[in-house]
Amino acid sequence: ISTGMYVSIVTKASPLAREAWGLSNRMTGRALTAIGQHGGPRCCKRDSYLAITAAVDFAAEHLGVQMAQGDIRCTRCHMNNQCLGKGCPFHPANK
Repeated sequence: ISTGMYVSIVTKASPLAREAWGLSNRMTGRALTAIGQHGGPRCCKRDSYLAITAAVDFAAEHLGVQMAQGDIRCTRCHMNNQCLGKGCPFHPANK
């Protein structure tokens, strides 16, 4: 489920709900922008961590929901031959 979907569930959005539908799409856009700014190569964990971080910030700004955000550290970088290493904000070398 995408982060935008979570916003849809919380706000009870539907394609007919003007503001809630817009919020859901804006959240999806924010997550995709965060992922796009880091570029590739592909990394499912990095993209998930970026989307979650964007969702936490978005929820605080638009829904008044404060969520704890811990220190995210990747534990799977050794499994990805295309890992960005220190170029990834979640790589252990950056913590």
